[in-house]
Amino acid sequence: MGGDSFYIMIDLFVTACGIYIIAQYLFMVRTKELRQNMLIPKETRVEHCKDVQGYIQTMATKQLVFGIATTVCGAITLVQDLMGDYNLYVSMAAMVIFLVLCIWYGRASKKAIEKFW
Repeated sequence: MGGDSFYIMIDLFVTACGIYIIAQYLFMVRTKELRQNMLIPKETRVEHCKDVQGYIQTMATKQLVFGIATTVCGAITLVQDLMGDYNLYVSMAAMVIFLVLCIWYGRASKKAIEKFW
């Protein structure tokens, strides 16, 4: 773990974030509740949500897609770093997909918050 340890740490973090997003999705759809730490901005208080079920219905699938994609993108680059089999095109594709999905999810979340709060 020489110079690549920084990249391994970043890839582990992204993969762990993806798993966290999926776990929050599972909590949300199973309990039909929102928690403040569920990818909702800090200034947006969950107790002020006008329609919790509407928000969950709107965001659940998007959150699951975002969580799976984040996990997969992080895992792809993590495996490359750990195996020492680095492919620039694969890494760049994973990074672009991840960034596009971050923007997509952020916009969807902002719209849902405007609608349900």
